[in-house]
Amino acid sequence: MGTTNKCSTCSVCYNSTSEYPLIVDSCVHELNICRDCVVRHIQSDILKGNIINIQCPSADCEATLSYNDIKRLVPKNLFERYGLFLLRHVIRQLEDFRWCKRQGCGWGQEHCSGDEEPIMTCHACMFKTCFTCDVPWHEGITCEQFKENMENDPHEKKEGCEHMACICGYEFCWLCLSDYDQIRKDGNHKHKPTCQHYAPLKEEDEEEEEEEDDLYAL
Repeated sequence: MGTTNKCSTCSVCYNSTSEYPLIVDSCVHELNICRDCVVRHIQSDILKGNIINIQCPSADCEATLSYNDIKRLVPKNLFERYGLFLLRHVIRQLEDFRWCKRQGCGWGQEHCSGDEEPIMTCHACMFKTCFTCDVPWHEGITCEQFKENMENDPHEKKEGCEHMACICGYEFCWLCLSDYDQIRKDGNHKHKPTCQHYAPLKEEDEEEEEEEDDLYAL
């Protein structure tokens, strides 16, 4: 299936167009959606965090867009963001990988010593992160003591508020344990997607937000 010069009406926006892009080889239906609507569909999925199962936007079609399909269809800046999100998704599957917990650093690395030697020193900024607890290193107390303090001494938490401040100074969301400094700085899309306080990044803000977690190297 390829492009056609026949002018038709887009089934999504109802504008007349003669440009219907190729979607995926597995699509056998007649595509009647303009490129702009296809791009908006892909962009919406990317901003929602759905990066591994972006489907054809046509109704009742379950074909999945491939990496090359997305590269061909979307603008360069959106494809670069998609590639970064995809890389992060793959990296998160690595058991020994952790992100540096220093605000604004954005570096991530493997820590092969694991729980046996939990202090992970960032190669980029030398900040110390606890591999086991996935928080800034809790100097002077063990991981077991830190977890016990988290469970038994949440005296900073108020009824109806999920903003926690640990005795070590680390602030986090009580529900998803996300770093509250990042939430305060960038917004509620820094909560984990499963958290009730999570809010997807608005599309109009997508061009303006800087990538605070840039990967310099692995």
